Amino acid sequence: PIYGATGLWLARVAQGQDSRAVDPGGEMKTISSETTFDKDLARLEDLEKILWLQAERVSARAKSYQLSGHTIVLKLKTANFRLRTRSASLDAPTQLADRIFRVARAALKREADGTRFRLLGVGLSNLAPAAQADPGSLVDPQSDKRAAAERAMDKIRGKFGGEAVKKGRGLRR
Repeated sequence: PIYGATGLWLARVAQGQDSRAVDPGGEMKTISSETTFDKDLARLEDLEKILWLQAERVSARAKSYQLSGHTIVLKLKTANFRLRTRSASLDAPTQLADRIFRVARAALKREADGTRFRLLGVGLSNLAPAAQADPGSLVDPQSDKRAAAERAMDKIRGKFGGEAVKKGRGLRR
């Protein structure tokens, strides 16, 4: 064989032949959601709408796994396939869509300079238990009100289904 043992191994793996055990029960390291667009987007307003939907998905997953994250990661892929990732570390972990969105939007605003993007994603990393998430804020008193509103919406969704209540920014035109 031209490529030796490595070539044979790659050929087997490419055909789905691998005897190594798979451990699906490994520790979760990130929670994320991303979307590849049908057509490239450059307008901040368009990107923000998608970012909100992604933040809601990540938040719902974090809540369902009883996890939160200290780090919020924004992922963008440009029209020419260059990957940009930006992250921000928080003082306390979060699982709230509003906080995920606000932090990721700040990074998105810096990146949305007319560049056309084909993919947008957001995620949480540096995970922690949900019990540590979203303590009250002395710096931003409105964040407590936003958190209470989101938790109330979560209770309504839990009782009546995921589509029972939405924020206006989540509605599609």
